[in-house]
Amino acid sequence: MAYSGTVGTTVINVQTYIDHGARRAGKLAEELTSEQQISARESLYYLLSNLINMGIQYWCISKKVYGIQPDKYVYDLPVGGNDVLQALYRRMSRPTPNSTGGYTASSGVAANAFDDDITTKCTQNAINGNIAVNFGTGDTVYIGSIGVMAGVTGSFNVVFETSTDGTTWTTLYAPGVTAWVDGEWVWYDIETGVNAQYYRMRETGGNTLSVRELYFGNNATEITMARLNRDDYTNLPNKNFTANQPFQYWFDRTIPQASMYLWPVPSDPFVQMTVWYSRQIMDVGSLTNELEIPQRWQYAIQAMLAHQMALELPGVDMNRILYLEGLGEKAFNLAEQEERDKSPIYYAPNISVYTR
Repeated sequence: MAYSGTVGTTVINVQTYIDHGARRAGKLAEELTSEQQISARESLYYLLSNLINMGIQYWCISKKVYGIQPDKYVYDLPVGGNDVLQALYRRMSRPTPNSTGGYTASSGVAANAFDDDITTKCTQNAINGNIAVNFGTGDTVYIGSIGVMAGVTGSFNVVFETSTDGTTWTTLYAPGVTAWVDGEWVWYDIETGVNAQYYRMRETGGNTLSVRELYFGNNATEITMARLNRDDYTNLPNKNFTANQPFQYWFDRTIPQASMYLWPVPSDPFVQMTVWYSRQIMDVGSLTNELEIPQRWQYAIQAMLAHQMALELPGVDMNRILYLEGLGEKAFNLAEQEERDKSPIYYAPNISVYTR
């Protein structure tokens, strides 16, 4: 008996979902007009957008590391972010070179990017420059996160590299083109790091670097932040009270982006906030795109789309519409029951003093 030898490699694009949806509604796929194609694609978008109301899709949990800015207490969730699942205040160590090491740059004052002073800059005078640190002979360091506070606003395509001799460099992380804003942090967590003596950031997109701080960090310590409700936050007597550590936040689910209001207002520019959040599934896009769903959800999405299309296509029998509705609900329930975390659950009752 011959098998394909592959798993999960069959490509189902948007057009395929719409074609199957038409046939399930009793129509030939080639009968669909351009208007009906657009309507079906929009129905698919509505369907995917509504899934967030029915539970957490575990493949749509993302992490963002915010660089804290002094006196700034409102931080926006990325577009499409739905809810904060966990927020953690984070501090990191910043290793310094030993007596045989130091800081270098292709141009500009390299030390300005490592002086813990966000008012100074390492501004270069040529494109595709680099800024590097040598931790010194015999001193290899593991870096878990890299932060950049830009000295100019623009889009940059940098790569972070490591070396054992300062001559031959190996790519550690290439984030691609990223928008930087003057005076704001961008943090890159390195999921698979190495121990190296030399680290550097190099621009590859034809831009000139201007950097206020380049932070190679390790030994991160994270502390859970408490969530306030709207009443608790609005009743705070001094919302502008400052401290090194913001340990509470209120989550404002507004549009176009939800926001986190930190309290106390942070004052230390060298700390971070790690946020794990649920988000919407990626947009449907063009007819040739794939959907951002795992294989286990494909049948459910197909069944639900067929019902949505049957509601809008002309001449579909009501009995077929009702049948497709039931089929879609059954398929959704099967997929949603499997969308679960099988890790152990621990209950920790908090019994405190109370009065009647």
